[in-house]
Amino acid sequence: MERGRMLVLDRKPLTPAWASPMRQALEGVQGYKAGMTLAEAARRTGLTAFSKLASNENLLGPSPKVAEAVMAAMAEPHIYPDPHSDVLRAAIGERLGVSPARLVISPGSEALIDYVFRAVLHPGDSILLSSPTFPTYEIFGRCAEARIIDVPRLANFDMDVPAVCAAAAQGPKLLVLCTPNNPTGNALKAVDFQAILAATPRSTVVFVDEAYREYHEAFDTFAMLDAWGGPWVAARTFSKAYGLAGLRMGYGVASSAELVEYLDRIRPPFNVTAVSQAAALAAWEDQDYLKRTVAQTIAERGRVEAVLDDMGVEHTESHANFVFLRTPAGPDATAAHLLHQGLIIRPTPVAGGWVRITIGRPADNDALIAALPAALSL
Repeated sequence: MERGRMLVLDRKPLTPAWASPMRQALEGVQGYKAGMTLAEAARRTGLTAFSKLASNENLLGPSPKVAEAVMAAMAEPHIYPDPHSDVLRAAIGERLGVSPARLVISPGSEALIDYVFRAVLHPGDSILLSSPTFPTYEIFGRCAEARIIDVPRLANFDMDVPAVCAAAAQGPKLLVLCTPNNPTGNALKAVDFQAILAATPRSTVVFVDEAYREYHEAFDTFAMLDAWGGPWVAARTFSKAYGLAGLRMGYGVASSAELVEYLDRIRPPFNVTAVSQAAALAAWEDQDYLKRTVAQTIAERGRVEAVLDDMGVEHTESHANFVFLRTPAGPDATAAHLLHQGLIIRPTPVAGGWVRITIGRPADNDALIAALPAALSL
């Protein structure tokens, strides 16, 4: 290099900048964050035994008849499952009093939410919901490039029915009603459900999420929706009261067979395994076991709520298999303290410091009750 000259480096990248091939709408979407797993809890604490009270599973487990049905279904793993789940749909339809043609089976009710949202929504369409509620609605809605209309819940987390009626009267493409609501546990009354439907034009598709229906069968949802007369889908699941969360089984009842035909165009043909279908059928047919476990869970929920009342802890009026309470210590601090006591709970981002705690077995709830005073007063 000659004296007085500077060496100039070429700093251009060797390869062109990478451009994502993904749809732009996905850039602003955050994926669903599930509750802590047992493996993660073990890594964080070094403990080996936990009460998993974060994901609203039924820790009492499924009907004993499920295990036998699963083993029988495993005899032919080389054969594709029934793509339409005909036997299961017939059994569900008979008990519910609806035609099997109005039923769709899915791997958990989340998959059904996905099918409905993709089938109904165009970019720019509006979804009416009330937060805080199940975050998957907003996730799938934003993936579909829909516009979210949020009518926030009241201070006690009941739905603001007059405000929802006013928004529904404007004719959103999709109205989402979650009852009992996740994560708060609040449930709609029949008169409020009726009022919302009466305000909603029949051009709107109504989606009712009843994942916790077995814990709160207050009124006949299907009859009221049929009387309303517009298109609707009600989602239910085997993941909660039936105790089959690990096998991913859900189902939906629709306003018409024609609507189900559209959902079947989106639904993968072999999306529910033969093992899951057999397990769901066995669980469905053992209604005595279901009633016993639901009654026990409701009784245990009452016991936990009575303790919260005695402690002066603010909580909602839950109609599901969990309690939703405010913690002075903050959600993350309370969850971290309980984790080291072998209790996995769910901190939530709800303003004010709220956590959601699944109702477990009596021994699980005993441990929770003993650990709560210190966890809430950190």
